[in-house]
Amino acid sequence: MEILTGTILKIIEYTVEPIGRQVGYLINYKSNLESLTSQLKNLDGAKDRMKHRVDEVERNGKGVETDVQNWRKEADGITQEAEKILGNEGQAKTKCFRGVCPNLVSYHQLSRKSTKLAKKIEKHAKKEIPSVFYNARLEEIFDTPSEDYMAFESRISMVNKIMAELRNPVTTLVGVYGIGGVGKSTLVQEVYRQAKTEKLFDDVVLVLDVKQFPEAEKRERIQKKIAEKLDMDVQESQDMEARAKHLWNRIKDKKSLVILDDVWEAINLEDLGLRPMASCKILLTSRDLVSEMRTQKVFRLDVLGEKESWSLFEKMAGDVVIDDPIKKVATQISKKCGGLPVLVVTVASALRSCTTLEVWNDALRRFKSFDQKGLTEKAYLAIEWSYNRLDREELQPLFLLCGVIAGGSCSISLTDLLKYVMGLSLVKNVDTVEDARNALHSLANKLKDSCLLLDNYDDGRVRMHELVRDVAIWIASKDKHAFSRAYGDEVKAWPNRDFLKKCSAISLMYCKIPRLPEVPWVCPELRFFVLENNNIDDSLEIPSNYFEGMKELKVLDVTRLRIPSLPPSLQSLTNLQTLCLDLCMLGDIALVGQLTNLKILSLIYSQVKELPKVIGQLTCLQLLDLSFCSELVLISPGVISSLTSLEDLRMGSFIKWEGGLNDGRSNASVSELKQLRQLTALNIHIPDAKLLRANMFSDTRLERYTILIGDCWLFPDIDKTSSNMLKLKLTTNSQFDQGKKLLLKRCEDLELDGMEAANIISYISASDSGKQLKNLHVQNNDEATAVINSSHAFPILESLSLYNLVNLETVYYQSRILLRRYSCTKMDSAASSTCDTRKC
Repeated sequence: MEILTGTILKIIEYTVEPIGRQVGYLINYKSNLESLTSQLKNLDGAKDRMKHRVDEVERNGKGVETDVQNWRKEADGITQEAEKILGNEGQAKTKCFRGVCPNLVSYHQLSRKSTKLAKKIEKHAKKEIPSVFYNARLEEIFDTPSEDYMAFESRISMVNKIMAELRNPVTTLVGVYGIGGVGKSTLVQEVYRQAKTEKLFDDVVLVLDVKQFPEAEKRERIQKKIAEKLDMDVQESQDMEARAKHLWNRIKDKKSLVILDDVWEAINLEDLGLRPMASCKILLTSRDLVSEMRTQKVFRLDVLGEKESWSLFEKMAGDVVIDDPIKKVATQISKKCGGLPVLVVTVASALRSCTTLEVWNDALRRFKSFDQKGLTEKAYLAIEWSYNRLDREELQPLFLLCGVIAGGSCSISLTDLLKYVMGLSLVKNVDTVEDARNALHSLANKLKDSCLLLDNYDDGRVRMHELVRDVAIWIASKDKHAFSRAYGDEVKAWPNRDFLKKCSAISLMYCKIPRLPEVPWVCPELRFFVLENNNIDDSLEIPSNYFEGMKELKVLDVTRLRIPSLPPSLQSLTNLQTLCLDLCMLGDIALVGQLTNLKILSLIYSQVKELPKVIGQLTCLQLLDLSFCSELVLISPGVISSLTSLEDLRMGSFIKWEGGLNDGRSNASVSELKQLRQLTALNIHIPDAKLLRANMFSDTRLERYTILIGDCWLFPDIDKTSSNMLKLKLTTNSQFDQGKKLLLKRCEDLELDGMEAANIISYISASDSGKQLKNLHVQNNDEATAVINSSHAFPILESLSLYNLVNLETVYYQSRILLRRYSCTKMDSAASSTCDTRKC
């Protein structure tokens, strides 16, 4: 009997159940298609969520894991398969006999496919991915060729020869040399790109413009640059020897190429942690052959031929040279440039807007006068010709100023440049700091259009080609009697008395100065003086009577000096407009209060403990920069409120604020800011919201600001952000007043901490105050259950970071769930990949 029962069950299992399942496909045809539709919607939602996560990862410069890319690709394939079943193609097969009767075979097939595909979709949508991103190495700006790059045959040939040597296992140290402006840096950037494309090496590192580093720090700075580009942790506490060991151990078992551009003198590579060998190849560029480096193969980079030179000239000059008469003259001018790329680019750019034949003929006449000159001298004269075409009132003085302060790095801070330009009144018809800033950027762009200035690799700076800088210094010296030394230059002799009497500018940046002269210089024409010491521990001192003969000085910048007491002769500088005492170790600075015509006072990163009451006499002051003065603990009451002309106040590191305006205070009060009616830019850190008066910013004119309120924040590096930033830690609803609501409307970077974070987010969503917001960070709140509950609240949001929001349930973005957090410590994969648990 048991055998019979077992046999019957097997018969049922292999006959009845399969038949029932197949019949079920027909009976459940409609519900199976509905199930497929429902699962497809779920998959679409999962795809959207994954897309948002991938978009954010890519915006943050991180790499997307391969299994994420595979998941998205497979999801797209499944979607296409489902749409094929649900679409017209599938529906067309569900009728037979001219569309009158149901096609049972087609019904069965579609129902069966729908069931299997729905299960596949459900499984795929729920698939867990451990991590969406990895920390990919960031691309260098020169990983992508410039739009102006032209692959000339002569350069392609040179690149191929260099690449052949790099493939040669015997060759380990290669050199390229040529005159300034011939294109060595551009050439090795192409070698860098090709080496990466061909994957000849595990690591390819390019350090541009090695000569820019100060002599005393050169080896260490090169070593750090290489380590940073290899994504190594650079420990400031390590000495060069220890860092060299780490660097060597990082590269010794891999194939590496290290390119050092613009090496002017021999460098001991082993001191850096490098040893030329089959697995570690070195490529150097220099103006001259550096024989001490013992390169095994050396290439000389020559100027461009006539055809290549004309191709470059034609591209940079634009459509104006299409005109036949002008083209005929233009080809002759191109030949006069001698094939030097920097000269071709500069001259062609200067003539780009000239549409009359007369101007071109005049340019040709002038260039013919250079025919008997050597190439370097011709380059100087041609760039001077380009300079002479600039506007005399603003562009020419700005160009010369850039050259004088560019130094060995050829890099110029726009922040410093603004302070100098305002002090020298180089920008005409402007009265405010904001107008001067806008005008400076406009003028800098005009110099870029003439190829006399270049974009820098970092924001907030511009740079000059070294040949253009040399010409600017040469012109400033001969025409304006400027004296300039920089980066390793040793000042063996000072200018003579006759030169000093006519001297208009002195720039001594990172140069070797044994001592300053005891006898005061007589410089009745001097308007600009920069003294930037190489090391604050050097014994360089400023004699007490040093400034007595410089009564017309407008700008004085003294950087990285120990100044226990300011020299008494400083008070004789009654015409001084800009005073910068950055990175200095300062004692009593009360003497500064005597300089009542000052417009700009900068003490960035200086060690100063007190801003005395006498500073309040500087009623003409428009910009006060106390950024990163970490030892500043006392600002006499009433000083800030006395500076009634102040437009730009930067004091993010000062946190010893007191409340109220009463006479019993011993330190500055935040309420003093209300007296600054002209204030349009503010960087400030207020450690406690209780110190703020109600509606402190209700009548604000602020255009630019970085405002931190609360004791949980660290002040950011302002040079790295140009966004309006608010960081708020409020403890009561009343502290979120009308003034702060007004600031929110211009805010681009918002960080919130504590009890009131949820209320602030709700206000933003309800009031459309988040239209400018690009970055949002929220932390330490146990009331928020949802963030971004409106699809219109943050239309241009780029980054969202959440930390320790205990009861957060859902975050919405464009009406779709972006991430979900169940508690402050337990998050699903979506939340953990999107949230940043950083502390501020």
